Amino acid sequence: MNLEVLRRPVRYARLEVRPDGTVVVTAPEGFDVDGFVERHRSWLEGKLAEIEGLRKVARSGFPINGEFYRVIHGRRPKVHGQFGTVVLSPNPYDVVDYLRRLLRRELLPIVDFYAGRMGVEPGKVYIRHQKSRWGSCSPRGNLSFNVRLAAVPPELREYVVVHELAHMRHMNHSKAFWELVGEFYPEYRAARKELKRWWTILELNPYWKWLTGAAYESRKGS
Repeated sequence: MNLEVLRRPVRYARLEVRPDGTVVVTAPEGFDVDGFVERHRSWLEGKLAEIEGLRKVARSGFPINGEFYRVIHGRRPKVHGQFGTVVLSPNPYDVVDYLRRLLRRELLPIVDFYAGRMGVEPGKVYIRHQKSRWGSCSPRGNLSFNVRLAAVPPELREYVVVHELAHMRHMNHSKAFWELVGEFYPEYRAARKELKRWWTILELNPYWKWLTGAAYESRKGS
């Protein structure tokens, strides 16, 4: 077991399993980490087995709309839904730009539909390549969505849209916020669980690792 211990001034110890299989324990100084891990060994083994299963899924191809497409290398990125193939160009930035345009066309009608039903008026809509979250809503009502949403099933994109639009009424995750989300997306709990699964898949997918690594290097150099 690959174990990483973070000593922090926290009140309670926390346990996390990263998509790469690293077990992370966040605990205060003097805390018995070995005993903590042993008490949660059964849960940890289940999570590690789940990740190993997702690793196999992640190697199935390039995910688009919740399905895995066979990869072809070419000059320009292109999704061929009829043939179940996706063309990846040598330049990862071209691929991300293509996916960003693809996702924007998918998301804007969903944003307009739910904004009208929820009685909110969002500002600008951005498609970004983010490393840690599916979307966000600024205090000004501008929405940002992760280009990774191009990979997930369409119904999960709907949930993310509803979630971010709900933040225009409640800039928190209060009970009132979740009640509003549930009013327009009743299956939000299942969607949240499924999105975590997909996040792990994308972290393990070799093509998305390539795209994310290029984006990270670009930000470091800027």
